[in-house]
Parts: sequence; C-alpha cells; structure tokens
Amino acid sequence: MTASKPPDPTDGTARPAAGAVPPPEAPAGEGLPLPMGTTPRFQKALDKALADWATADPARCAALAGCEAVPGGVLVPFFGQPHLVSHPEGRVVPLSDEAARAAASGGVSAAPSDPPPKPVHVSIVILLLHYLLTADATPPADSWAQFRDIPGGMFYARAFEAHTGPPLGRLVADVDPDAFAEHVAAFRAAGARITGVDLDLGDAAQRFQALPRLPVAALLWAGDDEFPGRAAILFDGHAHHYLPIEDLSGMGEWLAHKLARG
Repeated sequence: MTASKPPDPTDGTARPAAGAVPPPEAPAGEGLPLPMGTTPRFQKALDKALADWATADPARCAALAGCEAVPGGVLVPFFGQPHLVSHPEGRVVPLSDEAARAAASGGVSAAPSDPPPKPVHVSIVILLLHYLLTADATPPADSWAQFRDIPGGMFYARAFEAHTGPPLGRLVADVDPDAFAEHVAAFRAAGARITGVDLDLGDAAQRFQALPRLPVAALLWAGDDEFPGRAAILFDGHAHHYLPIEDLSGMGEWLAHKLARG
C-alpha cells in the first residue's frame, strides 16, 4: 500500500441480498489471520463488512459487480490483479492470472500466486468487500467527475486533494518541457502495469479499469512560467453506485502513489 495512511474506509450500506445464505456458526472471519495494516481505526469497518458478506448471496453480488463467482467465493480484479474473495469467510487472496483462470474453470478454489504474494492491506480488503456489497449494476456514466462532484464527495474533498495532490504533483513539478516529457513517459509506463491506457485529455492522461464496473482516470497538465503543473484523478460519474465515498478516496490515494512510485 501507500506510504501514507489511507483514509478510513467506512461501513457503507450493504445491499440486502436475495436468497442470503445463513450466517456461519462462528463470527465471520474468526480464526483467519487479520489483514495487513489492521488497526482499531479499520477494525469496525472490517468487522461489519465481513458480517455483511457472510450473509450475502455471492452469486448475486458477483453478477451485479460484473465479477465471476467461482468455487469458494468471487473473483474480483483490482487494477488488473485478480483477487479471490472467499465466501462466507471474507478472506482476500491475490491470485496469479493462471490461478485465476484455474479458479474460474473450477479446477482450483483458492490457489494463491506462487511464490506467495504480498499480503493484502486491510483497506483494500474492505474496499473489495464494499464493492461486492454495494454494486448495483448501474451502467457506467461514460463521463468523468471530480471527486468533489460525486455524492458525498464535497465533505472529503480537501482531504482527498491533500492525499492525492503531492504524489501526482511530483510528475508535473518541473516546467522544463524535456523534464515533463520524461515524467509523462514514467507516468505511462507505471500506468500500463495497472491497466492504464491513454486518454485524450489534459497534456497526458490514462484510463484505468480499477474494478470491473468502475473506471478511473489520472490527468496531468504541464506547468509553465506563469502556472504550476497540475494533476488530478477523476472517477466515472456513477462511481457512487459501486463504492462508498471513503473507499473512492482511498482508491484515489492508492492510484496516486502507485503512479508516482513508477
């Protein structure tokens, strides 16, 4: 995850699941190791997300989220990286592409990457659970929205800009055209590793398939002698149909740091 603390994901509003399975005898997630980064500030949101997921219908959630239900859970790609979200436990395991294909074909229910991948940060665990619990199959808006223009975004706008501005700002900090071109090349190379494709916006931009039904974009504008360079992360106008606003903020911060690190 990012070097800075991601914003707190909140509980969100879980959609009542048709044909929900009975809850397990033990509390959801009991006996599983806690995700990386679990602290009291995340624990409440994690506990509620796990409890909601344990009583959800995974096949219905997968269909609404544009994901694939497989033996043992649901496959959810996050910026191109497949993750298995187990049901009912709510364990999140990154998979290699090969393991994801095997899981989808019914050959493997929860085979992790080999060698084992880095543990998933608790904020991403919560985000993926919230995606499955929130998604309502609303078609993409096919238009971009600033974070502050998403329902609920104005309240968090300053914090969002404070968390995403500095890392992306490093890509536009130099007014020298040659230096900016080098920054753009690094930006595109970093983006390509996480589903980025070029967009005809700003002075450089990329579109990312963050989740199956949730695209996001990153834009750069070069600075000059009068105005500093700028960078921004935009969301599909219907992003709030797929994640609570706090998770969108955390996703934006994750992307900003990922691109800045190259």
